[in-house]
This record gives sequence, C-alpha cells and structure tokens, in this order.
Amino acid sequence: MSSCHYPEVPLSISFSGSGFMATYQLGVAQCFLKYAPQILRTAPRVLGASAGSLVAAAVVFTMRDEMLHFAKQMKAFTLGPLNPSINVFHWLECLLHKHLPSDAHQLASGRLSVAMTRLIDGKRFIMSEFQTKEDVALLCSCFVPGYCGLLPPSFKGVHYIDGGFSSIQPVSCSRTLTVSPFSGEIDICPADTSCTWDMVVNVVTFKVSKANGIRIINAVFPMNLEVLEQAYHRGYKDAIHFLLWNGVSKYGDYF
Repeated sequence: MSSCHYPEVPLSISFSGSGFMATYQLGVAQCFLKYAPQILRTAPRVLGASAGSLVAAAVVFTMRDEMLHFAKQMKAFTLGPLNPSINVFHWLECLLHKHLPSDAHQLASGRLSVAMTRLIDGKRFIMSEFQTKEDVALLCSCFVPGYCGLLPPSFKGVHYIDGGFSSIQPVSCSRTLTVSPFSGEIDICPADTSCTWDMVVNVVTFKVSKANGIRIINAVFPMNLEVLEQAYHRGYKDAIHFLLWNGVSKYGDYF
C-alpha cells in the first residue's frame, strides 16, 4: 500500500519474518488496537511469516500479552534462545496449546494465513484453512533448523520449516498493509535515511545499513531485554506516524 490516504476498502495485513524483533510488530498491533481498531477488525486476511505468524495470531486470537511474555522470559536465560537447555520449539508449542481457544481452527480459517516452507524442495506454501486446533500450523512457520531443534514439524505428513526462508513478507491477492522491524520498501518499518544500497529478499526490498544489521542480530540473539522493549515502542510510534500520515486520526487523538 502506498497511498497517502487510507482507503475505504479494508486492507489485509502482513507481518514479516522478524525473530525476536517481532516485538516491533506487536507495538504496531497495539497502537492499531488502541487508536484504529477497525484496521485489525476489518482486515480480510492477517498474514505472517516466521515469528510474524505469531504476531498475526496475536491479532486474530488477541494473544499479544502472551507473546510479549514469551520474548521476555526467553531473554531471561543465559545465552537466551541459544541456551542448549532451552527447547524454543517445545516452549512455543506449550504456549500456543495453552492459550489458543478451542475453536482456533474456526476463527483462523480463511483469515489467518501462515507462510511455510516445504523442507524437501524449499517451495513456499500459505496455509489459511485449518481443520482442527492442532492444524493451526504456526509452529511450522517458526521452525529454524538447528535453532529450535533438529526434527522439523510435519503437517499432514509433510515436513515444513520456517516460512521466512521462502516468503519473508507474504502478501494477499487483495491490497496488503506490510509491517516489518527491518527498514525497507515496507508500509510500516523503521526509517533509515542514510542508506544508499538496497537488498532484495524474496521480492521484498530492504535497506543495507548498519542499523538494519544490528536489527538482524537482535532478531536472532537480542543483546538485552531493553532492545526488545525499545523495538516495541518504536513500532508503536511508527504506527502512530502511519495513522497520521494517512489521515486515519487527528494529531490530538494520541495525546
């Protein structure tokens, strides 16, 4: 979406692969929830890749607090997610099974869209129809080989890995509002003004900058909890700027 005025037709929303920097996207979602809930409520599809699929789930199932708690708890361990005693995949599995509603598959079908990468050939798949609660295949999108264990999850007998490998910023056939913690040609993202080089990843253009490099490092291994909190507040502020720029609300509404 590139119009300077928010369209009347509801937009789908896409949350990119983001690792632990998904807190940036949670900040965006929280801002929308407070000041422009209609954007989240009317979005025909909410898409996500990798950790972005967890943010998409947070929007569809209103699980924002649980996702923030997960990120903070993980950083509390020495070496964070790289601690050999911590099974991130199992932790996420328990978190989702605990907090997803029993009718999650019904709420998700046709609206929540999760990017997955088929292990055998690297082909991209977008899952948007679910038969059971267990079919809500968020874990397939968040699985990075060697980072979350060795055996990738399977869906209907087929093994899948992190959706970010094949579709870092999935989009819908309809107009899609894109959100990413990495600076680039994305609707809501950090602004890096001093960049002269671009890099294309899965047809998405990102800025080549020192700031983006630091964000990538923090996405995999955050330096401290403050980094995640700062990303959350940055996402919140960038979302306010987006709403103001597109005339969704007036300046005084935020103060």
